[in-house]
Amino acid sequence: MRPVLVAAAALAAAFPLPAAPAAAHPFGPPSTARVSADGSRVAMSWQAAEDDWVALGRHVGAFDSASPDVTGAELLRRSPAVREYLLERFAVAQAGRPCAGDLADLDDVLARGARLTFDCPAPVAEVDVTVTALTDVNDAYRTVLRAETAATPDQALFTAAAPTRHIAFTASGGSGVRRSVVTVTIATAAVLVLGLGFLIARRRMAGARS
Repeated sequence: MRPVLVAAAALAAAFPLPAAPAAAHPFGPPSTARVSADGSRVAMSWQAAEDDWVALGRHVGAFDSASPDVTGAELLRRSPAVREYLLERFAVAQAGRPCAGDLADLDDVLARGARLTFDCPAPVAEVDVTVTALTDVNDAYRTVLRAETAATPDQALFTAAAPTRHIAFTASGGSGVRRSVVTVTIATAAVLVLGLGFLIARRRMAGARS
């Protein structure tokens, strides 16, 4: 059996899944990229179907040394070429400057996907997100982005013809700002209450004297 077929079979054996739909990728459901922002960091999780991972692994040569003793998922996890590919195909830029990308360990790719983080020069408000995964294999591949923190747009479609989308995060790093606003509001209210109490007391004293 050819190494690629061995790897594909091993991947399927390692992760039992329902049968793939009749319309095979890239013409089946698109992969998804979930994105969030916290402070100056953007986090992204890319979820793809089993046959998409097989196509990716085959494309970068991750299965060239496949054996029946090693699952396809393990070959993907071990492959430097897979890591390099993912870091090249997912990118975030802030004001034209690239945000430094990092890829977490590719353990359990079918359940957890590829988990990337991007550290930007400043707190994230607006960024350009680029996703070109698998469009070099077939330009019909596409990825749907879904924002997990408040953003405009909160969904976007990446294609070979439109690989970059401008995303504005409306609540990035907002917890600290909200806490500051709440603190100031409470302090202001306290001052007003004290001032009102002082005014009432003075009026009562003035009334008592008269």
